[in-house]
Amino acid sequence: MPPRIASLTCLKTLDHFAVGRKKSPQISELRNLNLYGSIEITHLERVKNDMDAKEANLSAKENLHSLSMTWDEDERPHRYESEEVEVLEALKPHSNLTCLRISGFRGIRLPDWMNHSVLKNVVSIEIRGCKNCSCLPPFGELPCLKSLELQNGSAELEYVDSGFPTRRRFPSLRKLFIGEFHNLKGLLKKEGEEQFPMLKEVEIDECPVFVIPTLSSVKKLEFVGEADATGFRSISNLRALTSLHISFNKEATSLPEEMFKSLANLKHLKISFFKNLKKLPISLASLNALKSLEIKYCGTLEGLPEEGVKGLTSLTQLSITYCDMLQCLPEGLQHLTALTNLSVRYCPTLAKRCEKGIGEDWYKIAHISDVFLYQYS
Repeated sequence: MPPRIASLTCLKTLDHFAVGRKKSPQISELRNLNLYGSIEITHLERVKNDMDAKEANLSAKENLHSLSMTWDEDERPHRYESEEVEVLEALKPHSNLTCLRISGFRGIRLPDWMNHSVLKNVVSIEIRGCKNCSCLPPFGELPCLKSLELQNGSAELEYVDSGFPTRRRFPSLRKLFIGEFHNLKGLLKKEGEEQFPMLKEVEIDECPVFVIPTLSSVKKLEFVGEADATGFRSISNLRALTSLHISFNKEATSLPEEMFKSLANLKHLKISFFKNLKKLPISLASLNALKSLEIKYCGTLEGLPEEGVKGLTSLTQLSITYCDMLQCLPEGLQHLTALTNLSVRYCPTLAKRCEKGIGEDWYKIAHISDVFLYQYS
C-alpha cells in the first residue's frame, strides 16, 4: 500500500487495502477516509489487537456498501483464537452495508454484530474457510438476505440455523450454496412452516451426510459429491424442482427409486461423474415433464431402464457422453415422439449401434430429426 494513505481525506474509492507488517500501513490508516462503494481488506492476521482494529472506524463508514475481510492462511497470527474474535468484533460495519464476505477467519465464533440489527440491509453474505466456528450467527433472522454462501467450515457444525422454528426464517433468501461441511446434517435443527419461502436455487457440495428438508419453492438443485441413500431420497422433498444436477460421486452403484417419484415438475436432469453407477431407477418414468436428460462420465453405467424411459413423454433432448459400458438404447425410445435431439459422444459400442440405416439400434432413433454421433477417431 502507498504510504500515508490516511492523508488522502478526499479519497472516495479504495477497492483494496492490505494490512502491512510493522512499519507498513496499518488498518488505522482507514480511520478518517469517507469511503464509498466496496473495499476488500486483506492480511487481517497482521492486525495487532482489537484496539488496533477499532481504529479502522468501519462502523462510521455509512457509504460503504460492500465489505470483504480476509485472513491469509499462510501467515499465523501471534494470538489466541478468542483474541481473533475480539479483532473481528471491532471491525463492525455500518448498518448500511449490503454485501459481506469473510474468509480465513480463525476465531472460535463469528462476531455478535452479525445480527438483524447491524446487518438489516445485507442482501449477500459469503463465509469461507472459518474452520474453528462450530456454530453460525442467526442468518435466518436477516430480513433482506437474498444470497448465502458457506464454504469449507467447521467439522463440528451440524445445522446452518438452530433458531426457533416458530419464527419466520430466511424470509428473503433466494440462493444458497453450502460446500465442504463434512458433518452438516441439514439446514434447520427444527423445521417450521415459514422457512425459506423465497428460496429458488440450492447447491450442496461435498456435504456427505446432508439431508434436504421440505422446501416448497426451490426450482434448481446442484448436488455434488458423496451421499448415502437417505441424502439422495431427500431430493424428493423439493416438489417444485425444475432443474437437477447430481455429480462427482465415487460410491453409489444405483440411485434410490424414491428419489424421482415426487418430482413431477422436473424439466432438466443431468447426471455426471458417477464412477460406479451401474443403473438408473425405474422411477424415471414419473418424470413426465422432463425435457432434457444428460448423462456424462458414468463409465460403469450398463443401460437405461426400459420401464423408466417409457414415461419420458415430454423428452426433447437426450445426451450421453463418455459412458463406455452402455451397450444399447432401450426399446421404449422409439415411442418418445417429442424427442428431437440425440447426442452420443465417446460411447464406442453405442455409437456404432446408432449408425444411420445400418446400426442395430437405428430403428429406435430413426424418428429423431437431429442425431449426433461422435467417437474416437
